[in-house]
Amino acid sequence: MPLLNSLIIILSSLLGLGIAGYIHRKKVAGEKLVCPIGTECQSVIYSPYSKFLEIPLENLGVFYYLIIALSYTLSLFFPSWNADNLSFATLSLTTVAFIFSLYLLFIQIIILRKWCSWCLGSAILCTIIFVSVWSVSNLNLVSFINSIINSL
Repeated sequence: MPLLNSLIIILSSLLGLGIAGYIHRKKVAGEKLVCPIGTECQSVIYSPYSKFLEIPLENLGVFYYLIIALSYTLSLFFPSWNADNLSFATLSLTTVAFIFSLYLLFIQIIILRKWCSWCLGSAILCTIIFVSVWSVSNLNLVSFINSIINSL
């Protein structure tokens, strides 16, 4: 994988980790989030849609961004380290995260009709990671998604 793509993925993952960690810290402390562009973060992050299978979304975000950052950092130092399995795993995880991010945007737009600037930032970073991962992949996205759907 080209170095620039790896660095973009790592940087985006670290920024996403920062956002998810910030939301987590504020929620645990019971403090109000400071929304940089005057959106309604409180309404969004405390909505009924702020959990998936009873897991707070910010915890899923921390997990996702941490795995991606660690995977791509390790791949810089150990390029041949199980490259095929790592590529497939990160492609799968990134695709699921991107689709889930689109779902969460839909929730904000259609159902809540409120915006969280931190959530939007996370969605943008998730999209950057998704595009960066797929841009260097030798797989076709449509056939990849079809193979995942068919395996279910």
